[in-house]
Amino acid sequence: MGRRVVYISYDGMEDPLGKSQVLPYLKALAARGHQFELVSFEKPPHATQFRKEVSDGIRSTRLRYHKTPTVPATAFDMLQGLSALGLLGLVLRADLVHVRSYVAGALALPFVIGTRRPFLFDMRGLWPEERVADGTWSETGRVYKGAKEVEKLLVANASAITVLTNDMAQYLRHEAPFATSIKAPIQVIPTCTNLSRFHPEVPPDPELSRVLAGHRVLAYVGSFGKRYLSTEMARFYLAWRRVAGPSRFLVVSRQSPVEMQAVLDQAGVGHELVHRSAEHDQVPAFVRCAEAGVFFHPEVFANRGAAPTKMGEMLAAGLPLAGNRIGDVEEVLTRRDAGVVLEGFDDDELTDAALRLAGLARSPGVVTRARRTAEEWFSLERGVEAYDELYQKIRWEHGFDVDRSWPR
Repeated sequence: MGRRVVYISYDGMEDPLGKSQVLPYLKALAARGHQFELVSFEKPPHATQFRKEVSDGIRSTRLRYHKTPTVPATAFDMLQGLSALGLLGLVLRADLVHVRSYVAGALALPFVIGTRRPFLFDMRGLWPEERVADGTWSETGRVYKGAKEVEKLLVANASAITVLTNDMAQYLRHEAPFATSIKAPIQVIPTCTNLSRFHPEVPPDPELSRVLAGHRVLAYVGSFGKRYLSTEMARFYLAWRRVAGPSRFLVVSRQSPVEMQAVLDQAGVGHELVHRSAEHDQVPAFVRCAEAGVFFHPEVFANRGAAPTKMGEMLAAGLPLAGNRIGDVEEVLTRRDAGVVLEGFDDDELTDAALRLAGLARSPGVVTRARRTAEEWFSLERGVEAYDELYQKIRWEHGFDVDRSWPR
């Protein structure tokens, strides 16, 4: 039986995450009979709108996102979101409120408690710790401490909780200081990938293929900032080119790879970095121009809950990967021999890992192994099935029988 769901996301539906990690799920769940009122926050210049049907079973209310000053802007967004949610809840008589991460959860909490509606907390990762890790908040500051108090309320009031990694589920079940207050089942659903879009049979981009012809290509896809180890990835490329021969470093990002470029420039090989900015639907053809990928993140507490989107996308395209020890990365890459996991970033470790990845990229069956790894861990269809199961089982009480690791 389909459920009537109010879904709240602080990410906009015009953002890359909204396009890749929200709308595909909701469209697939709507096809299974669920009805959605989607509330999202859109960044300029994208338009706001009220209750527009975006596809069968999904009506969308898009509110304006405000960025600065940070705390007052977020508080204002929460108030406008709460107002919209109250109206939508009355109109829809929702069976369930599904929130994506902390801000969406905080704005919905008064409505959920006041109406006693079932509440799915799609926790994603440890958002307060992520804000500390990227330098936005201080661990001793009032904003961080307030966010941790909100976190306790969210997990205590949730009817079900979803997280991205088994490591995160382990923390919540057994290690978190508020573990005993969690009565809801915990379901692991990683950041999933549209496997029909990212696929080894996608033709490589013709123009980019000509630029990269005759070279062994290592790829990085995604953003930059304090949550990404850009310098270490550039140093890994330098190790790659030493062991692999004539090479190019393909960087697919809407941002300029300034730190990576500086490292390669200093080594005298800056011309080997090939940067492409791409819309999400262009990324698969660009990725298919590479034979291996790399992604490194700081090994901080916050990243126990991280399942990088780029990992699933590059694996789905058939690329073996080099990663480091965050979340479930080690288990993902080593179970089917689909990549290498670094212990550190000294020169010897980088060289050893680059040598292993360069060999793996030319080994028989590696494309199939990478693809099967993506199907096992990051299938959108399997993620949709897991959410559908939660929707069907969530009732007014906690305690139904779902508390699972991934892959299922």
